[in-house]
Amino acid sequence: MPVYEYIAENPEKSCRICRKGFELMRPMDREPLLECLYCKNPIRKKMPLISTPRVSSLSNAKDKGFTILKRRDKGVYEKL
Repeated sequence: MPVYEYIAENPEKSCRICRKGFELMRPMDREPLLECLYCKNPIRKKMPLISTPRVSSLSNAKDKGFTILKRRDKGVYEKL
């Protein structure tokens, strides 16, 4: 089950839990929550952070499993 992050839409009128934000495991087929489970004030789903691999050099990219291609001619690439 994925973990979703929620935060209060109006922090001044919300409880301490939704004011700071909270995580909740929910099945993907369920609708997102629209109100806090405790104070019943409106909440919204936060955008998740995405983790991407950092590649600093060609040799580092090869070590990470990436295929490195170099363009030779129009539409022709050579594997390094």
